[in-house]
Amino acid sequence: MNNITPTPELVLEKIGLDSATIKSIKPSWKRTQYRAVVNWLTEYKPHANASNLEIVKGYLEAFYHLCQAEDWQRATTIIDIPLNTPTNEKLRDILGTWGYYQQQKEIFDRLFDKLNSEWECICSNGLGRYYYSTGRYESAINYFHQSLVIAQENLPTEKQVNILINLSSPYQEIGNYQKAIDILSEALKIDKTINNSLEEGSIFINLGSAYDCIGNYSKAIDFQTKGLDIARENANYYQECIALGGMGNSYFSLQDYHVAMSYYEQQLKIAEEIGDRQSIKAALGNIGIIYRFLKTYPEAITYLDQSLELAIEIGDLNGEGTALTNLGLIEVELGNLTQAKEHFEKALNIAREISDRRGEAITLFGLSQYYYRCGKFQQCITASQKYLKIMAECGVTINALPLPRWLKSFLKFSQRGRFQLTLFLLFVLIGFPIAIVVFFITTLFWGLYNKQKSIKN
Repeated sequence: MNNITPTPELVLEKIGLDSATIKSIKPSWKRTQYRAVVNWLTEYKPHANASNLEIVKGYLEAFYHLCQAEDWQRATTIIDIPLNTPTNEKLRDILGTWGYYQQQKEIFDRLFDKLNSEWECICSNGLGRYYYSTGRYESAINYFHQSLVIAQENLPTEKQVNILINLSSPYQEIGNYQKAIDILSEALKIDKTINNSLEEGSIFINLGSAYDCIGNYSKAIDFQTKGLDIARENANYYQECIALGGMGNSYFSLQDYHVAMSYYEQQLKIAEEIGDRQSIKAALGNIGIIYRFLKTYPEAITYLDQSLELAIEIGDLNGEGTALTNLGLIEVELGNLTQAKEHFEKALNIAREISDRRGEAITLFGLSQYYYRCGKFQQCITASQKYLKIMAECGVTINALPLPRWLKSFLKFSQRGRFQLTLFLLFVLIGFPIAIVVFFITTLFWGLYNKQKSIKN
């Protein structure tokens, strides 16, 4: 992949730097910075097996020296150069695709408040993406809002669509699914006036993800399919990766594990081809989760360990917490309770640190399984109730809970009337031990409460 960067000559021509120009630059300290720019572009040679970050190091160093010279225009020209990759992204964007979030953040930090309103908007949006990708959702929301205000006041309407799409994502991660859907609906309304198919595809993919989280799987698959079709029509491999992952999530929720696996494997293949480490991490983790549900534990642990390692490497706290929770569930199922508790405690701390409410809920669900296996029934019930409370506050339906299909069917059956409710309670009381009985009944009445709430609204 050493040929992904444009030639140094082309870059120097693009930024308008040559020996004659540098000689005339004053004062001398600035001249030194410009010489360093030329040296990094022309002299630096990455080794044969260099990482993507090492390959673009010369261009990043040139950017930093231009910032030292306070030549903001040339600095932005360097990071705006598209690279010769399957995604053809600009240098400032592809760093995020590769998972080099800290280096991407440094670019936006250096340019913040140094140029016009358009670049202020780009930097705020970029910093929002950094905080979202690393799991700092409240900070991400603040930066996306800041970027949106600038766009609404100073820039053409179409600039708002991408920001709105980005803004919906952290709201979804903190469990405010209706807010995410409302934001995406607003983006779709604006997009219809400018007819940008790529942005429309991204809106559909994000809507699909939001509807998947609240258990509306038919709607989720419909939106994801539309987004996937648009991505393929435009040969947008990055967007295709996200859509394939979304399709896999919906079929996983429907417990159609073989179909879900095929989507995750497609996602992993494309993600590896384009170097999208976030999608690689997600696909590895989701494949591991499927193996967990199929009780193929060695494969599950292998994939989840790889996902955990990559999440830590790129600084993705959400991904780290998700992998730890699923590894904890495997340890519970294998009877390794001490290790399970360690995984759950780490995951719970991460979820609360980054305000990932759904992640917190899923970890509490895992802890309830741990407490049950330890015979600590009171703690099991408490963790289960906290889990259900958070899921209810997020607007999640029974359909979206990680429960067996037969139990979901029974819970829905119990909501049809008093006779059905009585049959369900008799079945539970006769067939299960007390801790699970309490959990089932709590789940049932939580579901009835949610149903009544939605009728009132």
